[in-house]
Amino acid sequence: MPRLVPRREVSAREPGAGLARPPNGQWVRVRMSSPLRALVFASCALLWLSGAVWLVVHLTLEQPTPFGPLPSPWEPALLKVHGLLAVVGVFVLGWIMADHLTERRKLGRNYRSGVLLAGTAALLVLTGYALYYTTGTVHEVAARTHELLGVGSLLLALAHWWRARPAR
Repeated sequence: MPRLVPRREVSAREPGAGLARPPNGQWVRVRMSSPLRALVFASCALLWLSGAVWLVVHLTLEQPTPFGPLPSPWEPALLKVHGLLAVVGVFVLGWIMADHLTERRKLGRNYRSGVLLAGTAALLVLTGYALYYTTGTVHEVAARTHELLGVGSLLLALAHWWRARPAR
């Protein structure tokens, strides 16, 4: 299927914005509003960064004791920050899935990468929930899955946002 190339930029306030094909019949580039885009980028970046910092601290700053390794004193604070940002992330994910993702389904542009990104985010939510409420083997599997998906989500997000850029 040929990729649709936008003919002109449409602001969110302009009549016909959000439609796949406005009344004049030209394909348009439908953009998120600037505040929503800033919220998405900021919440995703801060959430990823807080998780990455926690992971580095967790893997590198353990303190050996006669009774086994002791976690860094920074870990609980970092997890609290990451958890708070995760609440914002879940809210933004719901907003994106309800509006942005369903709108893009009609256009067919960048939809697969968006679904993959949303599915990864949903798995991160589920594994994060499992980390909070489980123990033992389930906890360990959830931890490794969450770590791998979390690190990999940056690549998925960058690929999705790169493909959504306007052609130059």
